[in-house]
Amino acid sequence: MSATRPLNRLLKRLFDVRPEETHTAVLMFFYFFLLTATAYIIIPVKISLYLEWLSFEKLPYAYLLTAVLIGFVVTLNTKLLHTLKREQYITFSLVFFISNLFIFWFLFKLEWKWLSMIFWFWEDIFLGTSVTQYWILVNDFYNPRQTRRLVGFLVSGGLLGGIAGSLIASSLANILGTENLLLVCPAMLIGSVVIVKSLHKQSEKDRKTETRTKEKKKKPTAGFVENLQMFKNNRHLLLLCGVVGFGIIVATMIDFQFSSVVDNTFKEQDARTAFLGTFFTVLLIFSYFLHVFTTNRILKNFGLRTALLIAPFFLLLGSVAVFALPVLVHIYWAVYLKGADKSLAHSLNQSVKELLYIPIPPEIKYKSKVFIDMFVSKFAKGIGAVFLLITLTIFHFTYTQISYLTLVFIAAWVGCNLLITKEYVNIVKRNLSIKWQEADEFLMDNVDIDMAKLVFDTIESKNRSSVLYAMNLFDLVKKDKMSSKMKQIISNKSSEIQASSMDSLFNKEGGILFPELDDSLDDESIDTQIKEIMEQDVYKELMKDHFEKVLHETSETGEVHKMEAAKAIGLMPPGSSLTENLGHLLKDESPEVLRYALESAGKIKKRKFLPLVIQQLSNPRTQRIASQALIDYGPPITGTLKDYLSDPDEDMGLRKEIPDILASIGTQKAADSLALEFKKKHREVSNEVTEALFKLRSNNPQIHIQEEIILPEIIHVIRQSYMLLFEIHKALSEGKEKIVMANLETSLANSLKHIFELLSLVYPREDIIKAYQNITTGEKKAIDYSVEFLDNILKKNLRDLLLPLVDDIPFEDKIVRCKKLLKTIEKDSPS
Repeated sequence: MSATRPLNRLLKRLFDVRPEETHTAVLMFFYFFLLTATAYIIIPVKISLYLEWLSFEKLPYAYLLTAVLIGFVVTLNTKLLHTLKREQYITFSLVFFISNLFIFWFLFKLEWKWLSMIFWFWEDIFLGTSVTQYWILVNDFYNPRQTRRLVGFLVSGGLLGGIAGSLIASSLANILGTENLLLVCPAMLIGSVVIVKSLHKQSEKDRKTETRTKEKKKKPTAGFVENLQMFKNNRHLLLLCGVVGFGIIVATMIDFQFSSVVDNTFKEQDARTAFLGTFFTVLLIFSYFLHVFTTNRILKNFGLRTALLIAPFFLLLGSVAVFALPVLVHIYWAVYLKGADKSLAHSLNQSVKELLYIPIPPEIKYKSKVFIDMFVSKFAKGIGAVFLLITLTIFHFTYTQISYLTLVFIAAWVGCNLLITKEYVNIVKRNLSIKWQEADEFLMDNVDIDMAKLVFDTIESKNRSSVLYAMNLFDLVKKDKMSSKMKQIISNKSSEIQASSMDSLFNKEGGILFPELDDSLDDESIDTQIKEIMEQDVYKELMKDHFEKVLHETSETGEVHKMEAAKAIGLMPPGSSLTENLGHLLKDESPEVLRYALESAGKIKKRKFLPLVIQQLSNPRTQRIASQALIDYGPPITGTLKDYLSDPDEDMGLRKEIPDILASIGTQKAADSLALEFKKKHREVSNEVTEALFKLRSNNPQIHIQEEIILPEIIHVIRQSYMLLFEIHKALSEGKEKIVMANLETSLANSLKHIFELLSLVYPREDIIKAYQNITTGEKKAIDYSVEFLDNILKKNLRDLLLPLVDDIPFEDKIVRCKKLLKTIEKDSPS
């Protein structure tokens, strides 16, 4: 480890490579370097020989040959992948390709023209197989977050190798001759074999092959048909096939146009090879700097979607531009078009494609990668070849008119790119799961507290008044949440009070004011009969006389009569003149009378009683029932509640109750009122407003809360978390007592929880909860997927500030990053 530290310090200036990763990352870097160096010596040879012996008109046949034969290669490759150990599989492949190079070098001396087509197919197989094997090895060594961090460094190795190979081809083509360039390649591939052996020893040393060994014992099927079935029900894989496939078809069209222009411009073989070598050298140098200075910045600042759309945009410009350019400058147009395609394919697109493999389950990741990178890409090239043959032979398109075809496939490519960005986030999200349920949510889901209270109130009221008991019983039955057994029990008990409960309400002889209860307690029948009775004139007259008497009673019996009257008003139609008596009852001093009066106020919903109901929020004995009454009033009183909430002269106890009422009303207008109060940051009610917003979003995830209102508070809490992190770092360095450390860590955990609570106000609540819970488990895989999910849904400014707090990075690195980010926060918010 100590030997790699100086190298790690050097690498960290440009790439996020950690000390424990340095050894394997450097080996991976040079492995990719040698592979691409070999490929970019072979590519100019392939193109030059084909154009020399068969001409550009026959290029579609080479594309088609690859597409036809690739299925057999993929089947063989997949079987080898699951039969041999990883090191044996890659070594065998490299030795096979080394021997092939000597065979082709010998056969080229015979100048068989169609051999160039076979060599074209062989080079496609070599490049597809070796690069796929490389990324499989990367996935063996690194988890998703490591891959995301290291992909820039690893791709740089490939780009630099391509530059080296292209320089060799351009400088030696005229000296050695085109065919003799192949003799340079075996030495590079032998170097690759040595690196693979070294990586295998490292993996054995670190015991990283145990899981893979267990997986191989399962002997998964590896046939071609099985590979196709693997994609059948996996939307992400199908879209990934579309992204890769349409991108390859577009590249095939551009490659044909480029080769056509090169063939018309350079007639001599070695000069053509030298030009191609020079072209690829400049291309890869540009690709390297493009990758180093833009890939990470684009992914970090603009996200996956923008990264996927950049290549189609530049290729669209080039494809349209050809129709406005004269023939004399077509070589420059071809260089731009091919350069844009390949430079982005080697840099940004390569990194993005590897990221799209991250959320694929490990048990199918390797098979799907081999299938997509080899079969799908080559099959797509074959489709492109078919379209080229049709347009060239039937419609007699020129190479410039091929751009019409290119534009169609670019449109399809863009469509797949847009769809896969959504699916990528969805599949990362599906890898997160709820680890535990919050206690309040559990109670809400499993215990009907209001129903339980109504049952107890009904039973308790029996001791006060048989009339109250009867009316509470009606309310209970109308809830329609009781089991048949509970209905039977209460129905049987109610027979004891049937006769006395009705007439005692008036203490007069006369008609029956409430229907008798039968054993079935049919709530619809009861409700209908009550309404019919209350509409009768005799009932109204009797009740009017009764209320006039009751409202002036002051005895203990009078309190019970007032309770009965208050309850009865709640059963009346809101338009009844008798409901006007509720105002007197809402001013009564008895909490029991107020309780029933408030309950009835919530049922009849008259605005004239609203101030009286709201004032009861300041009374601890009536707060709960007053709150419920206001909730029953519903959305029409939102504006009134908002005015009371924002009035600093109102009773503080009253104001503190209103946010929860607005949350229970649960409309968008209620959310807007709470958000506006949240923005004002009134300390007196800030906690209640915040809790109300959480409750509202929990009950109704469709409610929208403006991010710009919540964002300042999130940043404020993130800043507090930074300060706590610095205190922990200081306490560690000073060797503080364990209890001090424990308190600081608890404060940091609470602060982090609050950040995610605030995030749940503006982002999908369930998803944010999943991300938070998976982060707090401390499991590496769970953290990786959570951070990846947050990385894709959060806006850049928020993502940059939050991720260092939750990402699995060394503590010292976390401190350094947070200190830099704290300066950014203080610069943007001097206050």
